[in-house]
Amino acid sequence: MAHKSVNATRYEYIPAFTSGTKRRERVVNAVVETSKGSCKKYALEPALGIIAFHNHLPAKFEWPYDYGFIPQTLAPDGDGVDVLILDDKGLFSGCLIAVRLIGCICERKDGVQDDRMIAVPLPTPGVPQPTDDYHDIEDVPKRELEHIMKFLGEYPAIEGHKVEISGTAGAREAMKIVKAAMKTFKKRKEK
Repeated sequence: MAHKSVNATRYEYIPAFTSGTKRRERVVNAVVETSKGSCKKYALEPALGIIAFHNHLPAKFEWPYDYGFIPQTLAPDGDGVDVLILDDKGLFSGCLIAVRLIGCICERKDGVQDDRMIAVPLPTPGVPQPTDDYHDIEDVPKRELEHIMKFLGEYPAIEGHKVEISGTAGAREAMKIVKAAMKTFKKRKEK
């Protein structure tokens, strides 16, 4: 029996930018697909509007932070722009969170540009977090950034993908990538 596609959650209607913030503050919405500490990968199935199991990570690998996408964006790989959210505690799949972009890891996967945005949760008054003072990629401790880059390079390579990480870019460049991906999303949606 044939059926029309279902989109139960309507992720495409979640705005990329949060209401009440100025774009210069680099605050965007992010949807968590895979939680910190998971040894599995989950990904949005756009036709169904649900976050579904994608695959197991290779042995001894787990996500160092929450991982997801910025809604209403379309990256060169055909998915929403990827975002890694630096936070001590993990959230849950499907969780919407406002984050501050601080930069990105510049990556090509199987010959396609696949940059990974790096973001931090917004500060919570009265509950200071280590990432509250992160405003650019240079604020992330070098050792932590190296750990993230190693993870993002190694686990897909073990799965047979060719990954090239060329370095990092700051918050301003990350925001340019997101805005370009928003335009691409809008053009595709208008077709």
